[in-house]
Amino acid sequence: MRNKWIDLWSLIRAGRPSIVMLAVSIFSALISVAGTLWFPLQTQRIIDGLGLGNNISTEIILLIVTLVGASVFSAISAFFLAKVGHRIVAELRCVLTLKMLKLPIASFDKVGSGERISRVVRDCESISELTTNQAVNLVTGLLLLSGSIVVLVLLDVRLTITLLGSIIAAFTVMIPVSFLLDGLSRKVQDRAARLSDLLNHIFSEIRLVKAFTAETRESQRCQREIEDLRRLGMRVSTINVALEPIISLAMTVAIIVILISGASRVARGEITIGTLTAFILYIFNVATPLAQLTNFSAELQTAKGASSRIQEILAEVEEFTPVSSPVNLSGQILEFRNVAFSYVTDQRAVLVDINMCFKPGTTTALVGVSGSGKTTILSLIERFYLPTKGEILYGNISISEFPLQLWRGKIGYVAQNAPIMPGSVRDNITYGLDIEFTNQQVISAAERAGALDFIERMPHGFETLLIEQGNNLSGGQRQRIAIARMFLRDPDILILDEATSNLDSETEYQVKSALDALMRDRTNIIVAHRLSTIMDADQIYFLDSGRISGVGTHHELLTSHIYYARLVERQFQKRKEPAFTEPIS
Repeated sequence: MRNKWIDLWSLIRAGRPSIVMLAVSIFSALISVAGTLWFPLQTQRIIDGLGLGNNISTEIILLIVTLVGASVFSAISAFFLAKVGHRIVAELRCVLTLKMLKLPIASFDKVGSGERISRVVRDCESISELTTNQAVNLVTGLLLLSGSIVVLVLLDVRLTITLLGSIIAAFTVMIPVSFLLDGLSRKVQDRAARLSDLLNHIFSEIRLVKAFTAETRESQRCQREIEDLRRLGMRVSTINVALEPIISLAMTVAIIVILISGASRVARGEITIGTLTAFILYIFNVATPLAQLTNFSAELQTAKGASSRIQEILAEVEEFTPVSSPVNLSGQILEFRNVAFSYVTDQRAVLVDINMCFKPGTTTALVGVSGSGKTTILSLIERFYLPTKGEILYGNISISEFPLQLWRGKIGYVAQNAPIMPGSVRDNITYGLDIEFTNQQVISAAERAGALDFIERMPHGFETLLIEQGNNLSGGQRQRIAIARMFLRDPDILILDEATSNLDSETEYQVKSALDALMRDRTNIIVAHRLSTIMDADQIYFLDSGRISGVGTHHELLTSHIYYARLVERQFQKRKEPAFTEPIS
C-alpha cells in the first residue's frame, strides 16, 4: 500500500517550486499576520485612551496604516503562493502527459482514455487547489492562530484557557469525522473518471449513437453514473457541512462565556474594557484560521487521493528502448521466429508458432478472415506489444534491441481508418516528421497521393483546419492524406493496412500507381481483404485462427490452399443472370 503523504509530497517536489517566491510569500505573510495581530492591541490602546480622555488621533492613524499594510502584504503573499502553486501543477501536468505518451499500448488497453484525461485535468486540479488557495490559507492561518494564542495568553491566562477548552472540544469531534473524507474523496475521483471515460467514448462515436438511435440508452447510462457521483458528492458535502458548524458553535460558546466572565472582571476592576475588547477581537483572529484549516483538511483528503492515482500512473513501466543502435536500419530481412502472443487482458493465444520472412524489395501480403491475427502481427512489428514467446529479428538482431524512436521512424504505416489529428492539412501531411519540408515538397507529396485536387478546392488549401477525427473529410480523402505523409516519410518498411479500402475505383487507380512507385525497393507488408490488391505480391501468408495455414504466391495458393481458393472464388465469381423464359400460359 502506497503512503499517500509520500505520494503527495513527492508530486509537489516534482513541480519544482521556486524557493525565492516561497520566501517572498512567507515573508509577506509574516508581515500581514504581524499587522493583524497588532490591530486588536492598538484597538485596546484607543479604547483605554478614550476612557482616560487622551488624544488618540495618532493611534487611529497608526491603526489605519496597520490595517491597510496587513491587507497589502496578505495580497502579495497570496499572489506569490498562487504563482508557485500553478507552476507546480503545470509541471505536474507536463510530467504526467509525457509519462502517458511513453507508456506501452498495453497500458491503454486496461484503462480508458477518459480516465487518463481525468487524471491530467481533474486530479491535477485537486492538487492545484491544495497548493494555491488552500496553501495560502494554511500558511496565514497557522501563523495567525499561533500568534493570536501567544498574545491571548499575555493578555489574560484565564480567558485564554476558556477559549482553548472550547476549541479542543470542537476538534475532538471534528478529527474522527474528517477521516471519513479520505475514502470518499477517492471514490468521487474514481466515479468522475468513469463518467469522463464514458462521455469520451460516446462523443467520439456520436455518429454511431445517432445512426442507431441510441441517444436514450446512452443518456440512461450517463444518468446512472451522474447519479452515483451525485450521491457520493452529497456524502462529502454532508461531512463538510457538519464540520463547519462545530467550529462556529465552539466559537459562539467561547464568546458568550468570555463576555460574561470578562464583564464581571471589568466590573471588579481586574481588567480594562480595552483588554476585553481586544480579547474579543482576537477570538475572531482564532475563528477565521480554524475555518480555513477545516477547509484545508477537506481539500487535503481530496488531494491525497488524487496524488495516489497519479503516482500509480507515474510508476507504470514505460516502453523499453535501448540507448544505441547496433546496426544500420536499412535493407535487412525482417523475420518472425516461433512467435506467439496473447493479450494481457485475454490469456487466449492470438498468435501461435508464427514463422515468416519479409525481404527488402519484395511485397508480402497477410490474408485471412477477421480475427485471424493480421493486425496483431502489424502491432508486433511496430513494437506496440512484445511477443509472449519467440522473437522478431531484423538483420538477425532482435528488434527490441533497436532504439524505439529510430525503429518506428523507419516504418511507414497507412492504417485502414486513416486517423486525422487536429490541425491543418499541412500539419497532417507532415505529422511526426522532424525534417522541415518546403512548400513544394508538400505539394508534390499530395499530388503523388492523388490528394492535391481536393486540397486545392478547400477554403484555405493546405492551411484548412481539419476538425476532430477529420469529420470534414471523406474516408478516401483521409486515406490520401495518410498516403501523402508516407511519400515525405520515405520509410524502409512500408505497411499498408487496407490502404485503398476507402477509395473509389478512379481514385484507387490513381493512388495505386503512386503506391507502386512508393513501394519500390522497400520491405512492403500489405493487409487486405480485397484480394485484387495483393494478387501480384511476391509472397502471401494465409492466417487461420492465429496460425499460418498456407504460404506462397497467389497462383500457388490458388491450387494448394482450399480456403484461399474459396475466398478468391467468392470475391471474383461473376453473377450469372438468369435466362429469360416466357411464362407458361
